[in-house]
Amino acid sequence: MSARLHSTTARGLRTLALTALAAGLCACGEEGGTLEGSVSPLLDLRYRRAEAVLAEGELSINFVTPQGSGVNTVLKVSARVGDMIPEGYTGGLDINLAEDLGGGAQRGAIGRAVLDEPARAFPQLERGSLVVDRLPTAQGQRVSGDFHVTFVNGIDIYSGRTIFGSFEATVP
Repeated sequence: MSARLHSTTARGLRTLALTALAAGLCACGEEGGTLEGSVSPLLDLRYRRAEAVLAEGELSINFVTPQGSGVNTVLKVSARVGDMIPEGYTGGLDINLAEDLGGGAQRGAIGRAVLDEPARAFPQLERGSLVVDRLPTAQGQRVSGDFHVTFVNGIDIYSGRTIFGSFEATVP
């Protein structure tokens, strides 16, 4: 192989490698993803970004996708945490979403609000967990964690099914 051809081939391979590396780095920085579980054949669980909100004693992780001038909430995992957080605490939490709070209420709830889709109520939770590395306290803060839920058995289409995922959410 001539020196000139070798140099051109090597330069082309370096350019190709750098382009692939840059594309890979850009893909790693993108938000969004897909939640998993046995509910996924029934619902589109793809989302563009995750948001973490702590307000009025409720912590919620919202998996959202923009649509027009609004957003679709693909899934909302929320928990009543007012009684779990001491004054000034900003650390992490490991929440039992299926905990019975009395009167038929559970600590956690799952919701969904998507345009042009009928409103749906998910069944109670058989078991579930929401883990966050720290509480969302400041706009722009990143909060990471994971969750998993299993719905109780029954006659609802989602009965006995699961949803789970990891997230890195931003405080809006």
